[in-house]
Amino acid sequence: MGAVPHRIPLRLTACMSALVAAACASLAPAPSSDLAGTRWAVRSINGQPTQIRTPSVEFAVEDRIAGGGGCNRYSGVYEAADGAIAVRALGRTEMACDTPVMRQEDAFFTVLDDADRYRRDGEQLVITAEDGGSLVLAPLTL
Repeated sequence: MGAVPHRIPLRLTACMSALVAAACASLAPAPSSDLAGTRWAVRSINGQPTQIRTPSVEFAVEDRIAGGGGCNRYSGVYEAADGAIAVRALGRTEMACDTPVMRQEDAFFTVLDDADRYRRDGEQLVITAEDGGSLVLAPLTL
């Protein structure tokens, strides 16, 4: 009879451990969209090829967006599902660069700030804004 009282706490501990492990596994964040975990280089802005300091976009798994605009770094939050996209709380550094770089960067940020749709076009990603502006991006590999 001395061994019976020890079996109950041992079994209870085993069951509780299994429940905790299952709960922790279900807390892992699920990617919000097919963009999550991807990195891109901007190839054109509003139909004009990028020629100087190519902007970049990274869609993190945690609904974060970050990258470089050509002169300044940026980060913010995005939501994307079923071809719709919204970028919010976009913060940027405030460095100054040559005028052509700043013009290109301003155009990039204008489209990104107003982005409302995205689609895959072969290997490329196309992001469009409410006013018709567009970004064409190519996969960025390390």
